[in-house]
Amino acid sequence: MQTFRSLVVVRRPVDEVFTTMRDRLPDLVPRVDDVDRVRVLEREDLGDGRVRLVNEWWATQRIPEFVARAVGGDEIGWIDRAEWHDDGHVTRWTIEPLVLPDAVTCGGETTYEPAMGGRGTRVTVAGTFDLDAGALGGVAGALQRPVAAFVESIASSLVPRSTRSLVQAAVDHLDEQP
Repeated sequence: MQTFRSLVVVRRPVDEVFTTMRDRLPDLVPRVDDVDRVRVLEREDLGDGRVRLVNEWWATQRIPEFVARAVGGDEIGWIDRAEWHDDGHVTRWTIEPLVLPDAVTCGGETTYEPAMGGRGTRVTVAGTFDLDAGALGGVAGALQRPVAAFVESIASSLVPRSTRSLVQAAVDHLDEQP
């Protein structure tokens, strides 16, 4: 299992960054290099300042051919299920990959906190990614664990890197608004 944690601080107020990340995600994707597309599959207002979102993501990653064969290609897709809480500006999420969904457990939390005396936002993403090495049937037994560790490493760097890029895209989007 890989754990990951990332922090980014930007010069926009918390409410603006949080709301833009929640409500404008597909609009931000063209500004991000490592995400190809995001599609909102479901959105539900749960009341009490909570919103549940289900998004489908696609990203293309440069990975060795033997790993691409083991996981079904170099285009990586996943479903994220997130609950956004206005109170505390917290998002709790899980990720279900479209390849090997029963072999992966991934989840975490993203927090949006005031920074720079209220003029900025500190965004922290933290989570875990675990791949059951036994699910890599196309990989010889002795190589399953090293390949699984490599895939875990890719995934645990992709989530924080994408979050940092998306937060910056949100700021750029906000800066362009009249």
